[in-house]
Amino acid sequence: MEKKTYIVSMIGIANAERNLLRNIFKLSPYRSYAYSVAVAGEAWGFLLVDAGCPHAMAEWRQSKASDPATAPGRSYRPTIPTVLVTRDLPPDSRLYYIRRPFVATRVINILDQVVQKDLQNVKKRSIGEEAGHKVAADASKTHAEAAKDNKNDNEIIALVVDDSSPVRKQIELELNYFGIKVDTAATGEQAVDFINHKSYDLIFLDVVLPGIDGYQLCKSLKRGKTKQKTPVIMLTSKSSPFDRVKGALAGCDSYLTKPVKQETFQKVVKKYLR
Repeated sequence: MEKKTYIVSMIGIANAERNLLRNIFKLSPYRSYAYSVAVAGEAWGFLLVDAGCPHAMAEWRQSKASDPATAPGRSYRPTIPTVLVTRDLPPDSRLYYIRRPFVATRVINILDQVVQKDLQNVKKRSIGEEAGHKVAADASKTHAEAAKDNKNDNEIIALVVDDSSPVRKQIELELNYFGIKVDTAATGEQAVDFINHKSYDLIFLDVVLPGIDGYQLCKSLKRGKTKQKTPVIMLTSKSSPFDRVKGALAGCDSYLTKPVKQETFQKVVKKYLR
């Protein structure tokens, strides 16, 4: 299926920031959704408005006033979803916003939220469906089993295993940048539970873990017939040749030494996406 590109129009955004956004949008083809800056006469999907520019805000409010969706008694959000660009939080929490200075992952994640919540058709529940029975059944499942039920065949999903919460979050944000969904585990045992109930396209595995260490977990994965082809990228602060040999003997597909440069990390991810 051809990926849809969402067109972003702007009010009051300076040329320097427009150019920066264009460069950020160039990375979106690697993600679930693609974005581009609107050109004159082009229909657009949503709007970026400089909240710090009075003229831009006045123009936006005027366009809202003529929108039937903002008539009295209607939802405050206009038909065309709007994202405010600001250094401070907007007073209305119902609004989307992007904080300055721009961070690529933050910009893309906000635009993804707009697409998912406002621009995609949501599957409606059939009238008379016995939802209560299904919810009760799901409640008895483990987290990994429930996640398996929601897996889409077109999704790319990674498992990040690291005992450091900040590291897990950093890797998750980097992978979200490519449109990859992420499950995280803090121990080898938690990772085993996920892997036993779900198929992953990539696994990022720290060497030093509580309980089962990364080498043991990687060996176990590569011995299994169903999981042995899943790329395993080992992450460690150990950089000696001996450690790399241990990683190779465990069967890992790539070995990265922390801290990993963003360019190096992205290069490895692109390799396995192909």
